[in-house]
Amino acid sequence: MNIEQWEHFYREICLDLNINPDSDLKSAELLESIIGENSNVGLIEKYRGNVFYVIGNGTNLAEALPLLGEGTTIVADSAVKAFMGTGRAPDLVVTDLDGGITSLRQAYRKGAIMIIHAHGDNQDLIRKYAQEFSGRVVGTTQNKPLGHISNFFGFTDGDRGAYLADYLHAGEIYLAGFDFSIAASKKNTDPERKLKKLKWAKTLLEELAMERGKTLESGPIIPL
Repeated sequence: MNIEQWEHFYREICLDLNINPDSDLKSAELLESIIGENSNVGLIEKYRGNVFYVIGNGTNLAEALPLLGEGTTIVADSAVKAFMGTGRAPDLVVTDLDGGITSLRQAYRKGAIMIIHAHGDNQDLIRKYAQEFSGRVVGTTQNKPLGHISNFFGFTDGDRGAYLADYLHAGEIYLAGFDFSIAASKKNTDPERKLKKLKWAKTLLEELAMERGKTLESGPIIPL
């Protein structure tokens, strides 16, 4: 995917979910003002070309975790607690800082690189927590890249993780804990809106699968 293709998807997502792109931009500007030059894409270059496991918080996560193989792990923030329960620490965490701050802090202490995403609804969380992770951090946006804030494409934590692996020229990508039929429950979220987000995640992952010469399958571990 390139930035022009992404902007087409982004416009459609904003219309469907009533997202204000200006709010997304302001959030990215806020994140840039807090982490600034500490946002360093060079931190993740050491993983270029690796096999990646992208771990989401789908309803089949418990089934997926025992099936994980060796590879670089990109974990969505809401799955961090369960993943660390296996005794492993994530290599990278994709987060908009709403997945449980205690688990994020634990992952960071164990060496995880934090991929912090700015969108219009998480500005308060960025103000409150982003500085804690500024030692090993990459800032991202779903709007236009600016300053040290990148756009690797993707919308939800899970599909952004897959696009990040693709950006790093992953040899193989495996999705673990991705269930596109049921939205995992999350405190203080609108179930209908969550289901819409899940459908967009599936659409974007189908696009990525096609670009990689594959078809998006289903199951606890999905090759991409």
